[in-house]
Amino acid sequence: MAKRLGLKVLAISIALVIVASSVAMYGYSGTEGGEGISESGGGKGVISLVAPPFIGVAGAGEAMGGNGGGAFPKDKAGISAYINTSQTIDIEKIKTIFTEVEEVGDNYIIGITPISDFGGDIDVHVYADTDGWIVAYLETDEPAAKIMQWGTADVNNPTIGVIKSTTLEDALYKAGDAAGVGIVASKIKYYDFEFPNADSMTLFVRTRATAGTNIAQVEIPADYMLFEASYYHYVTGYYRYSYSTNSKLKVDGATISSLSISGYGGRKWGRAFDSYKGAITTGTLHKIEIAYGSDYSGSAGVATVLIYRTG
Repeated sequence: MAKRLGLKVLAISIALVIVASSVAMYGYSGTEGGEGISESGGGKGVISLVAPPFIGVAGAGEAMGGNGGGAFPKDKAGISAYINTSQTIDIEKIKTIFTEVEEVGDNYIIGITPISDFGGDIDVHVYADTDGWIVAYLETDEPAAKIMQWGTADVNNPTIGVIKSTTLEDALYKAGDAAGVGIVASKIKYYDFEFPNADSMTLFVRTRATAGTNIAQVEIPADYMLFEASYYHYVTGYYRYSYSTNSKLKVDGATISSLSISGYGGRKWGRAFDSYKGAITTGTLHKIEIAYGSDYSGSAGVATVLIYRTG
C-alpha cells in the first residue's frame, strides 16, 4: 500500500523535473533540501505506458475473450494496469471479488471490485481470462487520479515517503489472490486505452495537516503532448463535538475544487475527483495549492495524475 509523500514538481528544458522536498511521487522517495531529478518516460516518478501485445493484432478478440464472444472492452477502458500471469485462471474464483459482474464469456469475465482508499472505496473494473490475462482499469469517464492509493498513511499527519502502489495494482493483487495465481510486481505494466499515443504518466501528491496552504509547482515541457491532468482531492477530520472544516484546491490562484465537512461523533470525509479542465497546460509553470482550514485532528491533500507523450 502507499506511504505518504510530498513534492514540488518543476520542469526544465526537455523533461519533467521533481523537486523532492515535501512532494511525493509514485516510486520515488523524496529527500529534504530541494534536490531535483530530471526524468523522462520510465524514470523515477514516471510510469511508462506500454501497449499490451493484444492491441492492434489481428484476432485480438480471440486473444482476449476468445471464440468470437466478448473481448476486452478497449473502447470503454481508460488508464489500466495489466499482467499476463502465464497461468490458467479459474474465472469462477475471480467472480468472488466482484460486487457486480458485467460480462461473462466462455473463457473470460469482467466485473467491478472495490478497493479501500481514503474516504471510501474506489470501484475498479477487472478483466480476467483463462489464458492468464488480468487487466484492472478505470473507464473513460473516470479521472485517472482515482488510481491514487493513499494506503495506511496517518490521516492526521499524512507525511508520505513513497507511493508504492495504486488502486489498479491492488485490484490485480486481489484478483490474483482470489484465483490462486502469482502477481509479480515487476511484470505489471500500464497503458491508457483512451489515449493510445500517450507514453508516460506521472503521479504526485501534496498534503496539509494544519490550517494554511502548501504548494506544488509543475511545468510540462512545451514539446510534450498532454492528454489528461486530473486530481483526487480529499479533506478529513475527527470530531467528538459539532465542528466543521474545509479545503480548497487551486491552480494559479483559481479555485478548482472546494470541499467542506461538518458534524460530530467520528471521522468525516469529503472527496472530489475530476479533470483540471485546462487549468494545467504545457509550456507554463503552474502552482497547485492545497489549503486546509483546521488545526485539529485531520488533513487535506491532492493527488495529481498527468498523462502525456514526451517530446
